[in-house]
Amino acid sequence: MKVKDVVILTCLFIGEKELATKLEDNTTLNDREQERVDTLVRCYNLVNQEIASDYLPFLYTEKIDVNNSILNFSGLEKTLVKVYELKGSINQNVRYKAYPDYLEVVGHAKKITYSYMPEDLTLTDGVEFYNGLSARIYAYGMASEFLLSDGLSEDAEIWEERFKESLFVLSRRRTEVALPKRRWL
Repeated sequence: MKVKDVVILTCLFIGEKELATKLEDNTTLNDREQERVDTLVRCYNLVNQEIASDYLPFLYTEKIDVNNSILNFSGLEKTLVKVYELKGSINQNVRYKAYPDYLEVVGHAKKITYSYMPEDLTLTDGVEFYNGLSARIYAYGMASEFLLSDGLSEDAEIWEERFKESLFVLSRRRTEVALPKRRWL
């Protein structure tokens, strides 16, 4: 799936059926329509980053080689938000102290797992849905952001509520509840 597909779904939600049809048919857009599509792409990036930083972290594990030294965040493949674990060569936890731009590692670290901030995408970029996310959830958030930027705060509130409810359903625990065995007295 591409960002374009999520934009088309959002257009249908906000009542822009003509724009959705033009995007599906790859017809040329006038300046006003292109501006609206660009705004929707910006809304997608905002929603994607909001989900990653506030609701469902996007986790990434990377191999590193640091020995009693400093691990600069700029040397990592993705933009770090929070470190979840630092492991050594035999998969043991490695102690570290976090600073704004680096980690001070005590021991020999071989692997780091961290949440990251996703990069901005364009209309033609592919979308990966993490943690059970779907195009519908993104479209809810995008519709809210778009309508808010248009000054339609009451309509935006409705989409924001749907967006947050969908994220809440995804983020709640889905484990089995183990009840204690019955005892007969």
